[in-house]
Amino acid sequence: MLRIYDAENIIDAQLALDELKAGGLDCCMKGQHLMGGVGEIPPSGVITLWISAPQHEQRARDIIREYEDGKRSEQPSRPCPKCGEIIEGNFGRCWNCNAFLD
Repeated sequence: MLRIYDAENIIDAQLALDELKAGGLDCCMKGQHLMGGVGEIPPSGVITLWISAPQHEQRARDIIREYEDGKRSEQPSRPCPKCGEIIEGNFGRCWNCNAFLD
């Protein structure tokens, strides 16, 4: 197992985990049950994502980089190429049909 990401919070962790899994990587989240201790322990760096195959580290880091870049950028809404549903610009997948928007 290789630690690949330190999440800001549980939502950030789940979104990043979903991206890694969508990229075909076997991964897991650790520390999510420690969020009840926030206030006693610092909230950031508690929840981490891990990949099971260290040889996929570069691919995982590329996926995380794209995820992080997507969080910071403001993009216009656009139609899904598969079903035509209008999707807000900060999403990389269609909520309706799960198609990638790139």
